[in-house]
Amino acid sequence: MNISKNLVAAPATWPWSPAVLKGSMRSTTLAFLVLVPLLAALAGGPGAVQSPTDPEPADVTLGRLLFWDPILSGDRDIACATCHHPDLAYADGRELSLGTGSVGLGPARVDRSGGEIPVVRRNSPTILNTAFNGVERRRRRRGGRSVFDGTVASVDQERAPMLWDSRVRSLESQALEPLKALEEMRGRAYDEDAALDAVVERLQAIPEYVTRFREAFGEDSVIDASQIGRAVAGFERTLVAMDSPFDRYQAGDASALTPQQIRGLEEPDAGAGRFRFRTPSLRNVALTAPYMHNGTVATLEDVLEFYDEGRSRNPNVVARRSGDAEGVTRLSRSFRRVDDMSPQEQADIIAFLEALTDPNFDRTIPARVPSDLPPGGFIDAR
Repeated sequence: MNISKNLVAAPATWPWSPAVLKGSMRSTTLAFLVLVPLLAALAGGPGAVQSPTDPEPADVTLGRLLFWDPILSGDRDIACATCHHPDLAYADGRELSLGTGSVGLGPARVDRSGGEIPVVRRNSPTILNTAFNGVERRRRRRGGRSVFDGTVASVDQERAPMLWDSRVRSLESQALEPLKALEEMRGRAYDEDAALDAVVERLQAIPEYVTRFREAFGEDSVIDASQIGRAVAGFERTLVAMDSPFDRYQAGDASALTPQQIRGLEEPDAGAGRFRFRTPSLRNVALTAPYMHNGTVATLEDVLEFYDEGRSRNPNVVARRSGDAEGVTRLSRSFRRVDDMSPQEQADIIAFLEALTDPNFDRTIPARVPSDLPPGGFIDAR
């Protein structure tokens, strides 16, 4: 099967829940090659995404400031941008993130809480192209045509799955989750049930935020949690990267991909139609190591070696019937076709994955935020 003829616009998230880690191999072994046929093509571009030359809407400006402002965290020491930083392709380059109580950026970040604040339980995924989370080959009840037309507006934003286990729907809802999580932004400053009210009260006490919320949502608006979620989500939907060599190839530039990258694109489809999982976008995947839900695979080469070996060494995955003589869990037999890739096939696939890189995304860092706290939190470890 030619993968280039089987592309679906599907930047999305992985749906596996913590419970899956105890019993199912699918959460750790089907993470990459099954998703190739679900790659986000969107060759026509995002459509509804704002042009860089347009004035930034008030709600997007507000969302950008909130995204960078540590005022949203319990101890005022971490922002959304701390774990989703543009220097790291809006991820953090760590296996597992260090939230509140830590200092530094990305792999250099260190715990200063003395172990009081636990490590975040999942790898921090990029938020580039999360505007397209949930895109799939949905069909109209009549006519049989796809409802997705290549624009953000055609995505069902209210039902868009978020987080590794898809337990939250919509960017608006997801934006509020870290504010409530102990190990992410809340810390021990207040209880989870009081977190959103505490953040709202802080913002209401800052005149600049009061003005900006009114500019964004109307003169009669009152700052509340839903408006915080709307603003942050509005900003995150502008973070798109849709001009990779692959995009140019899809748009008709035959020279945009090298012969090796084209071979990687046309490698046999290893798992299409066999499994029904949401998967992360492959866009900019070369920039967002380490990989898997727990960040335990360091490089793309290691990812392909992992699948070629066909065994999981994750101690949290129970072997059960699929374990080998050493008790190491093996891939489902229905996915064994990814085994025995030649070195050339692996190199071709990696070359193609690198062709999905668009480094020209928005890297703007505000010079200041309305709280006058350090933008991005305590990311300078000195």
